[in-house]
Amino acid sequence: MRVCLIQVDGKMPNLALMKLASWHKKKGDDVTVIDISHLKFDRIYASKIFVGGSGVDLKSELPQEIELQVPNYELFKTDYSIGFTSRGCIRDCGFCIVKEKEGMIRESPFDWISHHKVYLLDNNFLASPLWKEKLEYFIRQKLKVCFSQGLDIRLINNENAKLLSRVDYRDNHFREKRLYFSFDDPKLENLIIEKVKILEENGINPKHLLFYILVGYDTTFEEDYHRFEVIRDLGSYPFIMRFNNRKDDQRLTNFARWINQRIFRWVPNFQDYSAQYRSKIKVFGCTQK
Repeated sequence: MRVCLIQVDGKMPNLALMKLASWHKKKGDDVTVIDISHLKFDRIYASKIFVGGSGVDLKSELPQEIELQVPNYELFKTDYSIGFTSRGCIRDCGFCIVKEKEGMIRESPFDWISHHKVYLLDNNFLASPLWKEKLEYFIRQKLKVCFSQGLDIRLINNENAKLLSRVDYRDNHFREKRLYFSFDDPKLENLIIEKVKILEENGINPKHLLFYILVGYDTTFEEDYHRFEVIRDLGSYPFIMRFNNRKDDQRLTNFARWINQRIFRWVPNFQDYSAQYRSKIKVFGCTQK
């Protein structure tokens, strides 16, 4: 067979397509990958044979024979391994589909690790009963690891913080030291301050931490702004994530841009970040859309 795999969007290779590539290659099929994710369209129409993905159906999955395939890294030209060591989550957050789609934590084989750089997709890595064995494996193999989906700050303790400090944790480009967490509930403020202190006491610099901050879900703007201040004052990186993208809320759009593009460092007052000021920023070379 002649098989064409098309990556429509996403900054990282599509894991399902990578496994389909491996499966078809083993059957002797001629596989071509077309990546159109870098092309900018207002609308894309696609007719699909393989229907899947959370955007289509939460219950749709790859056939088990394909799911167990090691991703084809060669066709997708990646110099890192990508995949899950566990699926599911112990939480049941109203804004998240993981629990409904994947259920409780269950282990996944990680025979897909073939590089010294590893891009993890686990939704709650520290909730896995085997978290310690996995961290020790990463340390022993001297792997650079990106915990891309974030770690559960509520599960941080002295034991796992000490092991995490020995992992060569990295951002999603494998350039900088980075651990990802989230601050979605204002009630977690005191706990987050406490957990960041535990991480710091075990050798992890607060500057290595990035906190996703969900806005536009069930919080006021004042609560959103305060959470930003908490993370900033801890010396960590805040990153705003708008619920369902909330493009209709211009204030949240401006807030996200002001923080995520780090403009707040040199325009410290959000009120000063007006439409007039943003037009001036463009002149100084800061990309604005």
